[in-house]
Amino acid sequence: MNVPAPVPPQIPEDDALDLTLRLVLHLFGRTFETQATATWAAPGAVVLLGGRPGGPTLAVPTRWGARVAGRPRDDGMLEVAAVHRLRDRLRLDLATSRCDEMPGWAARIPRLAAALLPHGAGGASLLAYMDVPDESGILAEGALHGALALALSEIASGITGLDKVAGEGAGSRTGAMALIAALNGGGDGDVTALASSLLGRYGYAMMMAARLPSSPLYARFDPGAAGLRLVVISARPIEAGVAPQRWTPDPSDDDRVAPGFEATAGRQWATLGSLLTASHQASRNARGVSDAGARVESDLAVESAMATGALGGRATSPATALVLMPTRSLGDLRAGVAGAFAERALPAPRFLTTGALPPAVTRLESLLLSEVH
Repeated sequence: MNVPAPVPPQIPEDDALDLTLRLVLHLFGRTFETQATATWAAPGAVVLLGGRPGGPTLAVPTRWGARVAGRPRDDGMLEVAAVHRLRDRLRLDLATSRCDEMPGWAARIPRLAAALLPHGAGGASLLAYMDVPDESGILAEGALHGALALALSEIASGITGLDKVAGEGAGSRTGAMALIAALNGGGDGDVTALASSLLGRYGYAMMMAARLPSSPLYARFDPGAAGLRLVVISARPIEAGVAPQRWTPDPSDDDRVAPGFEATAGRQWATLGSLLTASHQASRNARGVSDAGARVESDLAVESAMATGALGGRATSPATALVLMPTRSLGDLRAGVAGAFAERALPAPRFLTTGALPPAVTRLESLLLSEVH
């Protein structure tokens, strides 16, 4: 099935390409021994509230996400590599749907190809890069598949030219919605991740209705202007190669999505923080966790953050959490959470900290033109 591709934004000059895209272009040349003809980017998202399969979602696109470099080919093969696993790549015969190799990280790509490349398509070579792993608390896998979907759709449509960016400025919402409908996400949770990447607007929170989010609502998201930061905390896996699993939010979180959107639109940050904490408490109660009971790393992160002055926070998986924090208290947050983890002989967690997501940039496709906070 071929779908209309989003209209690309204005192509930047060579010196406006951000450093990550330069790296991806360089590695594409070394990997495939030819030059890429186009690149694509899609942001990962943070789910503030909701996100339950079949329920509403309040999400914010972040500065972290996925980038893809590629070029069309004429041998009927789709070959996809990832920067973090250059020797472990997908090779798919588009005519027969036979894979010579199928790495685990690429398991969903054949379905993307079947949905987006017409029968008899010449093929493509693609190299993907994710800023953060999917277990970081950012919906990085959704960003990866969003960027790959843009690439496959535009290659199928014969569109070339460097730097296509999903989100505001990427052009046609109709095209983005057609991509989501064609892919169908493989499940409601995947639809949320794809929609956040393909329809999200930088610096805005996005409220999506249940099921296919055909008419999202947007509200400016800039806690930095109020002296706040949204902090994503991610515990490091104790066993190498073991990725933490996301959990399903408590059903009561559905009722917090609309108030959370209204609080964001009204810059009522204390109210948003309270909703985050209420969401966390509901999840704990549903799991039967008492103050004296065994708590997962994300519970520990939220409790430590609240003790250092957070306006609110919630766990987003057994190993990840997000908190809304005064900027002046970020040092206390890092020390408090790290200390609590050290007391339990746990590795220090990672912190992804920002105000407006992503930082304000003069041009969406360039991180070279402005200060990164």
